[in-house]
Amino acid sequence: MKTRRSKLPLGLVAGALVLSTVVAAYADSSNRIKYQQRVKLNVGQAMVVHGYRGDCGQLPTAARMKKSAERVNAALTTGRVQYGKPGVRRSGSCNGDTPAMELIFVATTPGRERVKVFGDDILFIVK
Repeated sequence: MKTRRSKLPLGLVAGALVLSTVVAAYADSSNRIKYQQRVKLNVGQAMVVHGYRGDCGQLPTAARMKKSAERVNAALTTGRVQYGKPGVRRSGSCNGDTPAMELIFVATTPGRERVKVFGDDILFIVK
């Protein structure tokens, strides 16, 4: 009995296997970014409140992060946001975990406000 050999070069198959392993490992990062619906901080404190994702499977670009931070900061009166470390977050649109950047809220002014961040409401309470 004769066996059929694949016509794909071994290097191509090995490269695809390595690439799929790297992507899977990256998406399974230990830095899991969680969405916080309610954030209660004192002035001067900071906390990761959400994760900003790019296209499914990719981190957002620097230009997109700058634009989104400006948009969120324009809506805030009790603090400001900045980006932290990369990680992964759960995304319904992406059907699972996807790479994201930490969105950090820094409390600057006492008050209470509800702001929509990446389509999700967050209640900020600053004392």
